[in-house]
Amino acid sequence: MALKWDASAFWKEQSFQTSARHHWISNYQLGYLLHPKIDVGEKTLKIADVACGNGAWLLDVARQHPQHEYVGLDITAAHFPDAGNLPSNVRLYTLDAFAELPSEYVGEFDIVNIRTIYSAVIDNNVEPLLLNLVKMLKPGGYLQWAENDASTLTARAPEGVDKDAMSTVVSVVNFFLEYQSKLLPGWLQTLGSSLGKQGCEILANDTISPSPELSRAWSDNMLTVWIGMPAMLPEQPIPLPQMPGLPVNVSRHTFGDLVTKSAEESSQGAWPAMDQRVIVARKNE
Repeated sequence: MALKWDASAFWKEQSFQTSARHHWISNYQLGYLLHPKIDVGEKTLKIADVACGNGAWLLDVARQHPQHEYVGLDITAAHFPDAGNLPSNVRLYTLDAFAELPSEYVGEFDIVNIRTIYSAVIDNNVEPLLLNLVKMLKPGGYLQWAENDASTLTARAPEGVDKDAMSTVVSVVNFFLEYQSKLLPGWLQTLGSSLGKQGCEILANDTISPSPELSRAWSDNMLTVWIGMPAMLPEQPIPLPQMPGLPVNVSRHTFGDLVTKSAEESSQGAWPAMDQRVIVARKNE
């Protein structure tokens, strides 16, 4: 029987090292915490961050707008700061955003933010999450949804810089994302129209190309993810299909070597990059 690796286990069960890795890059890349199309105003608002991780986004927004009330929600409390270490207007709770929404969150928030949930959407089944996010909003409330578009992941390098190992790693990762983990990009490409069908006005639907000045940050970010993958692969080679960019097989040892070589290429200027997508929607009154 051919060996098969359950890639979905890796994307769902990453270590504490991955909890905050996106925050700084995302803020630099986008240039904002809240999109300019979102009217924060002067009155006290209730703002939620879904899949909040360690609350970094919430804490940054709360520092800029301390008059508001902030609620962070995540499927696990593993990365939450202790409640005693948080500002009085920031609270964190556990919530499975794909399950039935508890009544206390229905129509409760003026702004709902969600970022980098891509790895939790299997087989394009985003509808339960999407419906819950819209339900959480008050009439006239704003939804800000920011994603790294993994379907655009590529290896890049200045002219004359080798990126062979990094390109191979990207090909292997893309294969496991799509064919093993079933992390398909269709839902993200049609997210704006899907929100429109749920009674939302689309205020922004932006695609942001990765900034070259962030090339090393992107490399460090992705290498942090990739370095954890070999330990979860079997020692025996896993045969791979004949597809452009893929090796004949991959194992714990061979993938580890590729990641090490990718890190060497990164020090010379090679980098993995992907687009970011941001959609801002307002729930109709």
